[in-house]
Amino acid sequence: MEWLDGVSVREVTWLDARERVKLADTLLRTFLEQMLQDGVFHADPHPGNVMVLADGSLGLIDFGAAGRLDTVQQAALRDLMAGMSRRDADVVAQAVLQVGRLRRGVDLNDFERALARFMAQHLAPGTRPDAAMFNALLRLFFEFGITLPAEWSTFFRALVTLDGTLSTLAPGYAAIDAAEEFAARWGRGQTTPGPVQEAARDAPLPIVPFLRRLPRHIDRTFTRLEREGLHVRVSHFADDDDARVVTRLVNRVVLAFLAGAIGLLSVGLIAIPGGPPFAGNTSLFQFFGYFGLFCATVLAMRVIVAVLRDGLN
Repeated sequence: MEWLDGVSVREVTWLDARERVKLADTLLRTFLEQMLQDGVFHADPHPGNVMVLADGSLGLIDFGAAGRLDTVQQAALRDLMAGMSRRDADVVAQAVLQVGRLRRGVDLNDFERALARFMAQHLAPGTRPDAAMFNALLRLFFEFGITLPAEWSTFFRALVTLDGTLSTLAPGYAAIDAAEEFAARWGRGQTTPGPVQEAARDAPLPIVPFLRRLPRHIDRTFTRLEREGLHVRVSHFADDDDARVVTRLVNRVVLAFLAGAIGLLSVGLIAIPGGPPFAGNTSLFQFFGYFGLFCATVLAMRVIVAVLRDGLN
């Protein structure tokens, strides 16, 4: 514990607008470095915990709430910020899925389209992103059943709180725009790249998350093959057209079988001598035999007509 000679940011009255913006930039950069580089950050940066000291510098107090991010989570968050900066839904989706889990049965393309609509609404030119954007983003994750690490919830909550503190320190401060600028500087390594250099840097960005995960996926795949062997699961009749074709084929086979069985049985009845008289010289056995042959002929004709129709189509 130590004494900090200063006041809360909400009590500062002697700073002009330029000095306030400068302090806000410093505060934001400090938190982004804590979150995305150091991995340990102040998780409750409300105005009462941020002080302006007598020498004009900033001071943080009350580290009772702190967040921790591992290297994988930090890399995913950097990719997330880069994707947001470039309005690239695919990069954002891959960044989220590096540490989150998509609900079974949800189409990744649907998730990417929802992210694209989200960014068009909240990050379009002329709009001012604010803390509500983070709440909307978390709701979007919830709608798609995405399970995120608890550390990410702490991260987003700290950003929302920090946005309020920055607005208190420098009213009208565009925290999201400044964060994107800082993130772009880290990604470039310099502040003003030329158009060719910027295009060369941006081109491979969408495949960076995939390349980062590729060795891990390959290792898991070969480990599973070594332990469990190769299993193939086939989903029969997954397509409606396949089911209709098989159903039609089975129906015809059954009709053809019935026609043949009834025909043979009918011939046998006709060949039986004698039997109960039915009409004139025709016995009851012969009557059922002729009737059976008629039915067998009708069934056989149905199968033949159906086969010929399919051949013409």
